[in-house]
Amino acid sequence: MDTRIFKEIYNSRNKRKMPAFEVPEVLKSLGVPIFEPNEVFMHSNRKTIVEEARDQVENEMRFAEQTHPLQKNHPAYIFEGAEPMSDGIAQAALLTRSAVRNGLPDTILHNPSAKLDIDEEMVRDAILHGERYNPTLEKLPARFDPVMFWVRHIRLHGTPVIKRNNIILNNLLRHVILGGLRTQSLENNLQVNRDSPLSVFISGGQYFSKTPLVLRAQPHLTVQSPDSTVTMPWAGPIDVKAASDEPLPDIYPISPVIDFEKDTIYNDDLLLTRRNQKTHIHSILWSREQDQKYPWTTEQNMANAILTTYSAAVAEATRNGASTLKKPVLVRGVQLVNGRLDLVALQLNTLKPTVEGDNTEKNILWIEKGLRLYKPRPYYEQMETVEKLDMNVFHKFVALLLGFGAPHAH
Repeated sequence: MDTRIFKEIYNSRNKRKMPAFEVPEVLKSLGVPIFEPNEVFMHSNRKTIVEEARDQVENEMRFAEQTHPLQKNHPAYIFEGAEPMSDGIAQAALLTRSAVRNGLPDTILHNPSAKLDIDEEMVRDAILHGERYNPTLEKLPARFDPVMFWVRHIRLHGTPVIKRNNIILNNLLRHVILGGLRTQSLENNLQVNRDSPLSVFISGGQYFSKTPLVLRAQPHLTVQSPDSTVTMPWAGPIDVKAASDEPLPDIYPISPVIDFEKDTIYNDDLLLTRRNQKTHIHSILWSREQDQKYPWTTEQNMANAILTTYSAAVAEATRNGASTLKKPVLVRGVQLVNGRLDLVALQLNTLKPTVEGDNTEKNILWIEKGLRLYKPRPYYEQMETVEKLDMNVFHKFVALLLGFGAPHAH
């Protein structure tokens, strides 16, 4: 390869003269003495000049070091939904002291009040509002091809995945609320807050006696109601006793807290929207985007949904400063990931964390894992029509949100 032309370009660049340095007007206005680089060493009083400059710098106003208002002396485990749970559902059940039930109860699924007049075309249109019609133009992430990983693809602009999913959840929830009001399945209108922070503080038990746990989340939709019926438990005393007799999962040799981070900046008080109002948490809905290189499994997605819903349930039970649970409460959680819904209903029967030995009281979890609502397109492609829409999944979504009261006779 002939490098002569490159050498000529390099030499021509070296011959260019740089413009002379000019003292900025702002610096001149301060009245600071300015010398040439070597001029200061030619003065007989150069030592005095240097000392005066040093004194001037030391006497300048300095900003005092301020500590973070949430800085604590003792570290805490932090859960923010950023790291996947290593052992999935079993690990989440152990941390939340819960007995797991796969599938929603039949009395909830076949509840007559959950039969709404919402046809398939309305659901398709709700999905297309997020996948196609939204005009947002933001810079999308760089595309990663696992096969041709060395190829650099063109950066595209469009609607981010999180925003698409949030729009879909918004539209689906709106259909359920309006349908419930039309059929009188909902006696009171639900109050919705968007992107409100949520934080709860848990201490004690086997894992959090020395280092407490802080559960943080920012669900896109926090749904509350002035009617306490929305938090009525699904399981009666006999079902709760049967669940309490079941052993908790054993994930040894994995530590249940292995996936939590430690930090000294956290809120040791409850953080919940509408905390001082006479409302009750009905459900929380949020979405997350899968990592292109390291996507989470369906087990890890469900574990994230369980812990996030658990934080909402604890917030509902302690919103008035209570440290003990007078009666069970039930909170619902919906997570949308890559066109799949993770449905969670958590009945909080006790606020006590998991202890070593017999846990006489346990919470109950009803879960529906990775239900395919529709088949999404990759984020760098435009969706024209909704493919493989499953209305049975949507009906389970409606049944979860409109399943009130204790369906069991005992």
